[in-house]
Amino acid sequence: MKHRRVESFLMVAVLLAVNFFTLLWLQGRPFAAAWASALGAPAAAPQAVTIPSTFSYQGTLRNASGNLLNGPVNLTLKLYAVVTGGNALHTESFANVNVRNGVFSVVVGDNTPLAPTVFDNAPLYLGISVNSDAEMLPRQRLHPVPWAMQSSTALTAVTANNLAPGGGVPNIVSFGAGGASEIAFAPNGGKITNSATGMTLTGGANQKVTTAGALAVGGDLTVAGNWNAGAILDKGDSNGGANQRSTYPVSINRYVIEAPDNGASPDTVPLDDALLMQLCGDEDGCTFTLGMRNWEPARPTDAKAMLASVGPARFSISPAVQGKRWWSSRNWTGNAGVSAPADNSVASDAQDGDGGINHVARAWDCYFTDTKYVNAVSNDTQLGFGLLNWHAQYLSTDMTCVLIIED
Repeated sequence: MKHRRVESFLMVAVLLAVNFFTLLWLQGRPFAAAWASALGAPAAAPQAVTIPSTFSYQGTLRNASGNLLNGPVNLTLKLYAVVTGGNALHTESFANVNVRNGVFSVVVGDNTPLAPTVFDNAPLYLGISVNSDAEMLPRQRLHPVPWAMQSSTALTAVTANNLAPGGGVPNIVSFGAGGASEIAFAPNGGKITNSATGMTLTGGANQKVTTAGALAVGGDLTVAGNWNAGAILDKGDSNGGANQRSTYPVSINRYVIEAPDNGASPDTVPLDDALLMQLCGDEDGCTFTLGMRNWEPARPTDAKAMLASVGPARFSISPAVQGKRWWSSRNWTGNAGVSAPADNSVASDAQDGDGGINHVARAWDCYFTDTKYVNAVSNDTQLGFGLLNWHAQYLSTDMTCVLIIED
């Protein structure tokens, strides 16, 4: 049989099996698939299977006269990414292939395994040669069957075992050092991290994490930084007109500071001025409570831990103007051990940084003051507030002054 002599007349009709290109495009990539059960048998539950890395190929051989061939032939099949020229992506030979009435059938990948990278190329072209003849032209372009085209979306699918560090979807999602336990989102750098200490949501550089709807928390909620909420503000015109509604941010926070008795001279413990302004310098000010703990060492331990306090009361402070700030403490009522305003130990309105000695509130030996004390020497030449343990009536070194500020 002189195939070289009749090469230009030889025709090959490619008949692919229905599942050919599904296997062609997805071979080597495991995924869950449900196979149809036998006719009349109960349907089995879907099972995880591995797609075989082979596919069937059928064709028809005719001689130069158009007659169907019969008998054994040697075939060589090659896969290319180009229609002419180029290097073969896959080469496989089949010896003594039986041809009957022109029809032959082989299973590509049986003799020479198909590399998964072959199917990263599209389109693909198949070249065939018979016995010692040259490869016939033109090469046959491979096409998927209609339903197999839907499976192209699985090209980027991976199993959980492949969620390795550095993986992900390029320029969209990347996995960090912990694999899938750390997922970063491009381009803004937001990140989800799951570690032994819990899960962390990061909004990226200078970004915040926002929930569009309600946030339901089943357990404890811990906030390390400030917790801000929107306060509703209605402004009326006092003349029967409708209120104009707006909102302003309120920091839902509690600031607690303690001043122990050092057993010697009175000294103030400074308050964090930036935090004080944040909590008490907005439209509605803040609330404070002043008290002392462990005031009598002879008391039982459980009683010593109690907080004897006065308040709460409202406190507001203005921004600095020419190095001074106005502050106001309202709704403050005299209580046991608390001096009345008449003796100038407690003021209801005063200026911080004006050189005067002004106390916002007093509870026994504890003072919330705008004056700085060092070794009992006082001055108010700089902005700032402090908590003073005066060390006068209650001399136990266990006694601690406590100031609680809430907004």
